[in-house]
Amino acid sequence: MSSTTILNEIMQKLSVLTKEEELAQELSEQEVQEEVVEAVSEATEETTELSEETAVEEVEAAEEEVEAQEEEQLEKGYVSEEKYLQDMAAMKAEIEAIKKMIDEEMGYMKKEKDMLSEQVKELSKEPAAEAIKHTPENDEPKKFNFTYGQNKPQNTFDRVMARISTKK
Repeated sequence: MSSTTILNEIMQKLSVLTKEEELAQELSEQEVQEEVVEAVSEATEETTELSEETAVEEVEAAEEEVEAQEEEQLEKGYVSEEKYLQDMAAMKAEIEAIKKMIDEEMGYMKKEKDMLSEQVKELSKEPAAEAIKHTPENDEPKKFNFTYGQNKPQNTFDRVMARISTKK
């Protein structure tokens, strides 16, 4: 799959989740308002029978119940602190194991590098090859003997060229 298709799928799923959360919040707010209205209406009916203090206490108790229910619903959707700490400890252990493995590899590589550098130092002490001395076979230049056209009658050009080639 290409990265764009993956991102599009993720965005679609996130938008669905956010819409569901918004609807759940709206529904919970409506339920809270209805419960508060019911509690207030019950409280107003009872206030005629009871004193104002007891009515206020009942309204507060109803609000606390609603808040407790909301907190309980929120806790269901989130990770508990214990699970979070366990997961973090497991991840830290894995990271430490990976670090240890990398350190061992690096130690091995450093030892190998040191061995190779020692070998290079030992080899650089010895000369690479023996020195080459120039020993020419003859100090005289070679004379070229051209033998084509020997039976040809010589003209002026041939005589000039013969004299040039013999001098030197």
